[in-house]
This record gives sequence, structure tokens and C-alpha cells, in this order.
Amino acid sequence: MSARPLRVLHLSSLYPPHIVGGAERSVSMLAEAQAAAGWAVAAACLSPDTAHEEVRNGVRVFRMPHGNNFWLEDWPNHGQRAREWAKFKQQANFGIERRFGAVIDQFRPDIVNTHSLVDISTRVWHAAKRRGVPIVHTLRDFDLLCAASSMFRETGPCQHRHLKCQVLTFAKQFDQRLVSGVTAVGSEVLARHLQFGFFDHVPETQRRVIWNTARVEGVDDTYVRPPRTGPLTLGYLGRISPEKGVDVLLRAVRHLPASGWRLLIAGTAPGDLAPFQRLAEKLPVEFIGFQAPKQLFDQIDVLVAPSLWAEPLGRTVLEAYQAGVPVIGSRSGGIAEIIQDSDWLVEPGDVPGLAKRLQRLMAGERPGPPAGRARVMARTTPEAVAQGFAEIYATVLGPQSATARTRSAALAGQ
Repeated sequence: MSARPLRVLHLSSLYPPHIVGGAERSVSMLAEAQAAAGWAVAAACLSPDTAHEEVRNGVRVFRMPHGNNFWLEDWPNHGQRAREWAKFKQQANFGIERRFGAVIDQFRPDIVNTHSLVDISTRVWHAAKRRGVPIVHTLRDFDLLCAASSMFRETGPCQHRHLKCQVLTFAKQFDQRLVSGVTAVGSEVLARHLQFGFFDHVPETQRRVIWNTARVEGVDDTYVRPPRTGPLTLGYLGRISPEKGVDVLLRAVRHLPASGWRLLIAGTAPGDLAPFQRLAEKLPVEFIGFQAPKQLFDQIDVLVAPSLWAEPLGRTVLEAYQAGVPVIGSRSGGIAEIIQDSDWLVEPGDVPGLAKRLQRLMAGERPGPPAGRARVMARTTPEAVAQGFAEIYATVLGPQSATARTRSAALAGQ
């Protein structure tokens, strides 16, 4: 008699169609790949209003009232003191613990896989632990270490945990001991947590780096990029904010010739866009607002990812590689882990270095697809990512788990 399907419950702050970043897209892609492989899969997330349940692409989705001082998208509307008090109180949100416990009781998972816990109290881990359900946590940001989730402040990347962050995240330091396995979307984000004493109790066999799935709507195995003519077109895709290095990029292009190039900046600014627009005055730079990745990739020759903070992975870089677009990126965090080729990497914040690399780009031939595309694609297919999680689930559940072995073997054969 065959083993029953493994039952996996994911938990993340948000889940589609509610999308504000890459984490919720990655979680949904993973959950849907597991459901397509025959698993019983559910996902729990926060809701700005009432509790409700639905099924999306084979995944049972539980939306839970958040129970915090305010909804996560409303943070910019509140002052610093109000935000800090909300973050501090959030650690003891017993309401979300009860609601998640009820979801566990209803779905009865074999394993809980938590993801981005921005605005979710780690009390949810207690709910799983009390019910004897093992927990795998996936590191997609620095939320456990940093109140801002980024390990970045106005003066640059944080080299240590500041006192305010230690206070506003103190419960997480204790609760992380409840986790049995940990995965990370990049090597540096895992190393950073281990450096500060998080997850050092987890055996090395139960720690793993698993990249996100890279999938661009409209780009498949038959996709061919439109021929590029005209001036060299650079692109930027993402949030327009200081930690993303957009001002560094704009200062760098000021060193380029007056013609023969243009820069398309796709994305929105969580704050004031005016400072960036002033840096772009009298330059062939266009702020084109929100764009689907393929819309931008079809128009550019090279993507620039100049982040100052150590991005855990860099979804836009993965997406560019899938579309065959080369990337100049910062030698930091997950961006450097993806690109690897030193000729396409510059030091974070190095305006002259980035300017020189762009000048070399203009002096050469129009670049072709990135050399490491096949390597990146092999690690980011839905099947490869799902297999990585199948293996760590099997390890956490133990060698005696016939269910884990059976489902892991089934995925490996796909």
C-alpha cells in the first residue's frame, strides 16, 4: 500500500493575489509545485479584515486576521514611535498564535514550513511545537535579526545588531530554538543568522540553501528576445529607494557620454521620488513606473542591480537570467552568488567603479545572454526547488518516515 501524500502547511505574511514583494510569489510557486506533485498543501497568511478560506491552483489558503496595531501596508502612515511600539507588541501576539493553531488543527500537517514572518509573531512556532508538528523555517529576509528586515540603515549595511533591533526582536532570539530545520534563499543570509547565534542548534544536515524559483510570465523555452537596435539601453527593476542603490546608478551614468545610451527605471518609490528625479535631470533617463519583468526585459540590453544592502538573493537578477538579459550587479549577498562572474560585479556603492564598467559596456559590442544562464536556470526550476524542500523535509521528519521518503523519491523522479 502506498504512503499517503505528505501534508505541508506553509506560513507567510502574504499570499497571492496580495503581493507587495518577492516572498509571497516564491511561496506560492513552491506550494503550487508541491501540489502539482501530489502533495496535500496549504498556505496560511495574514488578512487585513476577516478570516476566510479559499483554494488557489490546488493550494488550500487560510487567511487570518493579523491582530497587530495596524495592517502591514499601512506602516508608512504612522510615526516612528507608533511603528516601534507596534513592532514590540507584535512579539506577544497571542491572537495569531491561536488562529494559526486552529489552522493546524483543521489541516493536520506533517510539517510546517514558515517563510517571511514580517508582521507575524514567532508565537506561531509555539502553536506548531505544542501540537508536535516539526518546523522548517525559510530565511527570505533579515526580519528575525532586524526591526527593518534589511540589516541596513542610513549610514549603510549593518555590521552588528543595534540595541533597538535587539529589543524589538528579543522574543525571536528565544523562539528560534523551536525550529528543527532551516533553509535560506542565499548563503549569506544563512551565514548572517548563524553569526548572531540563530539556528546554531540545527544540525548542518538540516540546514540548506535553496534558491527561489525563477519564472517570468511570457518567457518559456521557446522565448526569443526581440532584436536590439538603437542606443544601448540599461534597465533597473525594483523598489526605488536608497538601499537598492538607485542613487548610485544615477550618479554613475552622469559619467557616461551625452548620447549613445539610455536608462529605463521601472518600479515605484515607497517614499519621495523627487530626489531621484533631480539626479536624473538632463540625462536620457526615464522613470517608467511599474512594469511586468518581460515588459522591461524586451526593451533593454543590460539590467543593473546596484543594491547597497546584502540582498538575500535578488529575484530581478534571476528573472533577467531567465529572459537572457545580462546583469551588472553589486558584489554583495545573493546578487554576487547568482552572477559569480567578477567582470559583471562591482563593489556596492562604488560610483566610479560602476561608471567605468558601464563605459566599457558602451565601448564594446552589444552583449548577449549571460554566460551563467544554464547554471542559474538549473537551480531555479519549480521541480529543482521543490526537490530541495522534499529532501530537507525528509531529513527533518527522520529516516523512519516512509511518507517523507516516498514523496521525496517521487519528486526526484520527475
